[in-house]
Amino acid sequence: MLGRGVLSRLHTLTQQKTHTLTVYLDIDQNKQSNRKRGYLVQAEAMLKELRLQHGRSQRLDAAAERALDLIRSMRPSGKSALVVVHPDTDLAEIHQAGLPFAAAAYWHRGAFLRPVVEAMDENERYGVVLTDNKRARLFTAQMGELIEHEDLLSETSQRTRGVGPDQWRAQKRHDARHQEEVALHAKRVIDALHDLSLRAPFDRLIVAGPPQATGQLVRLLPKRLSGKLVETVSMRVSADCKEVLSKVLAVQRRMEREQESKLVEGLVAELHDAGKAVAEFASVLDAVNQGRVWKLFYAKGLRKEGGECKECGAYLPHAVGPCVYCDGEVQPLAQVIDRLSQTVMEMGGQVEVVDGPAAEQLKPLGSIAALLRY
Repeated sequence: MLGRGVLSRLHTLTQQKTHTLTVYLDIDQNKQSNRKRGYLVQAEAMLKELRLQHGRSQRLDAAAERALDLIRSMRPSGKSALVVVHPDTDLAEIHQAGLPFAAAAYWHRGAFLRPVVEAMDENERYGVVLTDNKRARLFTAQMGELIEHEDLLSETSQRTRGVGPDQWRAQKRHDARHQEEVALHAKRVIDALHDLSLRAPFDRLIVAGPPQATGQLVRLLPKRLSGKLVETVSMRVSADCKEVLSKVLAVQRRMEREQESKLVEGLVAELHDAGKAVAEFASVLDAVNQGRVWKLFYAKGLRKEGGECKECGAYLPHAVGPCVYCDGEVQPLAQVIDRLSQTVMEMGGQVEVVDGPAAEQLKPLGSIAALLRY
């Protein structure tokens, strides 16, 4: 699975002066065009076009052949694939993802990882427990992928209804025993959920199932887990993985949009109070160069032109001319937003890619801004 560890490693390994080949492929087997290795035809066409754009290059030819070898040996199981090849470090990797990415190929300095950065920002890891009074299933979900970790079954008696005085007294005893069994089942589920949070830590928690069972579980959740709870969802415990993932993604999208709006509101307030924040492209670049950015905000899909100083490595809002820091020569920088995102993450900062209402709030600020460390 693509994760921040993989992303950081790929970025670090490809930050050389020589170029890196990055390929995004649509490999979704639900699409007729991708069956019978149709995605290989797609890759060959993109790489042919890339070679035409960059002219004759033995390094690009070698990288393209290495990428095609990886694609040929792949067994598609996700919706998209990321291929990164850097000949000088002998790096050649392919990673599949459960989220779709636009098919494209890039040949420039550093792996083009911005689509993955944006997807990760919008896809925190969720823990999901789907339970009724007898059975519980535990999942984690991230980047459009759902993993089922456990399927628990408890011996819980069925509730019955009787009539008459003797049956009524027996019914009360049976109901009390049934409630004890249900509570024991819920506690067993919580223990398993706690263990899962240690093995595969998650940021948010969704509890799903019939209302009575979810209510019981939520009431018993310890503070450490209840603090991660974002929603309870009505669902059959026998629901297939596709239905579970669909519910998770719906909650995820709504939560992300709400969180983005709150974060941008806080950013705007900080700017209004002349606090630790900057807006507009040039000011953000300057703050990144100084290592002051704690959290970078930009609208999804934002494109900017800029440059990088050959001498000091500073980012500039112009692609040619002298560097304002050292008078060195500035060279054009492709995918400047991608490079900014990676740099902020390397400095221990965070990147928030916003969409919808939050992106509209950010538009008057040039669609890019940052909260600062100092």
